[in-house]
Amino acid sequence: MHMNQVYRVLKIKIPWRLVEERPDVLDLVTRMHLAVEEYAKTLLKEITGQGEPKLTTEEIDRLLTPDRRELAVKIIDVAFPKYGLGRYFVKQAKMFWRETAFWRAVPLDAQLRIENERDAGRAVFVGLKSGVLRVRKTGIPPFAVELKKGNVAWIRERLQEGARLKLAFLGIERLKGKKEPTYGKLYIALVFARKVQQVEPKAVVAVDVNRLDHGVMMGLLVDGKLRQTLRLLDEDAVRELRRLHEEISRLDEQAAREADPARRRRLEERARHLKSRRFRKIRGVVKDIVGEIIKLAREHQAAIVVDTMEDETYRELKEGNWSGEKKHLLDGLGQLRRRLQTLARWYGLPYLEERLYSTVCPRCGAKMEELNNRRMQCPVCGFNDNRDNVPLIWAKKRYWELLQKQPAFSATTTLLTS
Repeated sequence: MHMNQVYRVLKIKIPWRLVEERPDVLDLVTRMHLAVEEYAKTLLKEITGQGEPKLTTEEIDRLLTPDRRELAVKIIDVAFPKYGLGRYFVKQAKMFWRETAFWRAVPLDAQLRIENERDAGRAVFVGLKSGVLRVRKTGIPPFAVELKKGNVAWIRERLQEGARLKLAFLGIERLKGKKEPTYGKLYIALVFARKVQQVEPKAVVAVDVNRLDHGVMMGLLVDGKLRQTLRLLDEDAVRELRRLHEEISRLDEQAAREADPARRRRLEERARHLKSRRFRKIRGVVKDIVGEIIKLAREHQAAIVVDTMEDETYRELKEGNWSGEKKHLLDGLGQLRRRLQTLARWYGLPYLEERLYSTVCPRCGAKMEELNNRRMQCPVCGFNDNRDNVPLIWAKKRYWELLQKQPAFSATTTLLTS
């Protein structure tokens, strides 16, 4: 019986009030970030011979082989002392040299106290009863962050699923700016791990990913028959996203025309606030959709097969001549795929991305024409159906092939942040 180790992460923000009171916390996290960036870049440059190698996560994963450990240790010995990081960080980085390079953060040892267990003296100590997370042994005085009720509930859910607190990261959010990346809030990430056996699928849940205003179409297939279909669409959320988009567009236009620097900054700040709100709304929609898909797949021990556009097609749509209103509704699709894949792995559900066409006739294979109201019609054989149903018909047609594929877990460890 082969068991796979799978991971999920709880990301806890360090309150800005604490950072203002304790500038040494910001200083420590900044030094850690700079040291790890230098280490990771130097290591990858030595391995690839390229100055700034642009690599996918899978390529990095393949490059970090055991024979690179000695090289990694030498680079850590040079980089970390430059930024004032002491023996504890050097020891942790050497022990987890691969994870440090992959995640660009030093894994810290951590302990979770559920009842009244003895304090083992780890750097990160999480008390469920007290609702407090403490960080110590880092070269600065200890500091504590209060856990929210949702944090405690999330941890208890993971414990019920058989997970254990494995490690923790202390980091800073990297925000993509128009010119140069900037850095935002500080956080502590708690990494939970569990062993899981991959499910032998008895059914298929086919998922057709659309723009958020069209929703996500889901179909349950059992024994080659389509037993259930469900459109996952939050119309209230779509209306709110449209409203936010219109307001952001208006503020951006006003800021571009505003000559007074102070007024322009206020407009830009308001637009940034709304963009953050819009991101949180999209994240909430994605979380709800993925929850429904995972629930159905677990109930029926099903493989999850996602029909999703390729990254190149996605970029073309985002960069094309669509109106901004339609473009912004494509946001969240990457989040949805990543979250769905990682949660599927967490529960041992096979996950597969296959092209299940919406514009190719499932009956004769000809290119179909779009009529009004998203209906597709084949000019060759006359097949006619709603565009959102066509991928499910393709999944039905290929049911036994998809079921037998039983995709295996990727070698790359994916951490899902909640």
